[in-house]
Amino acid sequence: MYHTYLDALAFYGIESAHPGGFDLTSNIMMNERIDANTTILDAGCGIGQTSHFLAETFKCHIYAVDNHPQMVKKAAQRFQQANLPIRVYMSSLEELPFPNDSFDYIVAESTTGFTEINKSIAEYYRVLKHGGILLSIDMTAEIALHANLKVELMNFYKLKNIPTELEWVRAFKEQGFKHTEILHSSTVLEELKRYSAANQRSSDSPVFKGTLNDIIKEHYRLMLTHGNSLGYRAFRVSKG
Repeated sequence: MYHTYLDALAFYGIESAHPGGFDLTSNIMMNERIDANTTILDAGCGIGQTSHFLAETFKCHIYAVDNHPQMVKKAAQRFQQANLPIRVYMSSLEELPFPNDSFDYIVAESTTGFTEINKSIAEYYRVLKHGGILLSIDMTAEIALHANLKVELMNFYKLKNIPTELEWVRAFKEQGFKHTEILHSSTVLEELKRYSAANQRSSDSPVFKGTLNDIIKEHYRLMLTHGNSLGYRAFRVSKG
């Protein structure tokens, strides 16, 4: 059976796989004006770490979406065990199952790049309220990548594209967003010096084995080999 990088993350229950990790997420969210009346979409929720944190910390209204069945299952179990009233949906980001103007915030952590980027950003714009905020953390090419390297990375991670910072900003603007602020930036190599594999595994993750183990190993090989060419940006993008 063929497995992907996302399958490996789901199987091992890896949390905060996005660059910057959960520390970056929590720091960003603590600087936002979020209260019990705030409605937030966790776009690509994975196994639910960010949704869990937001619901417990701010007592706000959380909707969580992912298109990976195992991720959705684990997230739903997590929320049920924690007795959190978080609604979980299995859906693609390119076709969100929500009405226009539904959310005050959208949080998208290392998820948009796995989709048709322009379609997903257009959906974010559609479901955000006027004045709403998109907080997006995603892989970014530090330079224009060599064609062979770009193909290798896109094939391994099943990415649709690996935009540069300028291309991300342009994509937000083309879909109607008015202002983009870069909250944080780093190369992958800089991040690898701060975080170890142990930081990115939940406490009950099984030992890596078989094909899925090979996928995780290949992920780290790619990151170590090309860590100066790849990075990430944390964007704060406003509607209206």
